[in-house]
Amino acid sequence: MRRAAAVAALALFALSACEEGGEGPTSPGPGAPSNALIDRVEIVSEPAANGTYLDGEELVFAVLVTSGEAVETTGEVFLIFDLGLASQPAALAASEAGRLEFRYEIRRGDYDGDGVSVPEGELMFSPGATLRVGGADLDREIRELPADGEHRVFAHFAAGETVVFDPTLDRFPLDTLGLSGVVGCVSTEDIVPIVEAVLEGNPAGAASLWSVAYQLGNCAVLNENVPAIFLSAAVREHRGDIYDLVLAYGSGATFGDPEVTANWWTLGGFVEPTPVR
Repeated sequence: MRRAAAVAALALFALSACEEGGEGPTSPGPGAPSNALIDRVEIVSEPAANGTYLDGEELVFAVLVTSGEAVETTGEVFLIFDLGLASQPAALAASEAGRLEFRYEIRRGDYDGDGVSVPEGELMFSPGATLRVGGADLDREIRELPADGEHRVFAHFAAGETVVFDPTLDRFPLDTLGLSGVVGCVSTEDIVPIVEAVLEGNPAGAASLWSVAYQLGNCAVLNENVPAIFLSAAVREHRGDIYDLVLAYGSGATFGDPEVTANWWTLGGFVEPTPVR
């Protein structure tokens, strides 16, 4: 319901802005302005794991008011934030003394490698909506909230979905390692150094790390196009390079053991949903 309301509000906003002489949803109301201002915006939710929100998780923003007084709310109000290359509305869901809470449910396809952010601007109001403090309208201007790497988003897959490892999707870092299959490691402590060695332009170091981890049974060449189960994901950054890792339960081959089934971390670019047959 919140998602439908948000979409409807955005449509009303666009329609009102196109009508000559009409007041759009962001036009000031008739009331006198309040001395209360919006102090700042904070992200108060935490991803379930790995600093990365997955499909179905809830992103929660707190908008804090300088006066600390209760804010009287009427109608639908939205906080517009940036998620990847798109702007999305978080809907006002709760209000208490000096604090407004806005919520957005992460949905399939959402992705933000840098972390969500809020641009400088104003809260968006549906027609007839108001925010009032002490009987006067609250100033709706908000300050920028920069991108936060602890609030990245990866919703390409849903937890429990059947996926496959496909080496034709992305050649990184297989060519570097001289492999013909998808790299997977049981722990991020094994796969992250390999990936970051490649990012640093050190293929020999990456190959050495891979060889040791493979012989210890900590990394594998994962079986191609064999169904696996998506578990989680993590979007990481290394010296300005963004890369995403996917945790999936699937099978692979390690040194001296032709078939091992485990939870493997691998690069997200090698994973796709199981094709419909």
